[in-house]
Amino acid sequence: MEKKKDNSNIAKILGANIKQIRTLEGISQEQLAEKIGKTAHFISLIERGESGLSVATLIDICNALNTDTNSIFDNLVNSSICTNNFLNKSFDTFEDKDKDMVSYLINYIINSKK
Repeated sequence: MEKKKDNSNIAKILGANIKQIRTLEGISQEQLAEKIGKTAHFISLIERGESGLSVATLIDICNALNTDTNSIFDNLVNSSICTNNFLNKSFDTFEDKDKDMVSYLINYIINSKK
């Protein structure tokens, strides 16, 4: 069984992910803070893993950074679960002919591995 991460480690990983995404978007702490109605000091605390944040603030950050929660929770959540959910949801939006094509490709790949 996988060892459970302690809360301080979770906060540090979450903060590092937010900082990385913010930096890639070319947004300063001050700009992010203004977009979500918080202070730059609060953003700094989050990015260093020294402060927690509410779900509402997390959603605000995702929207301000034009990202999704999968990116924010990278290295915290089992990515295969996220991928499977994404694939299932995507598949549900396909038309029948597209579902048939994807199913054919998956079967082809599986059979070629045997």
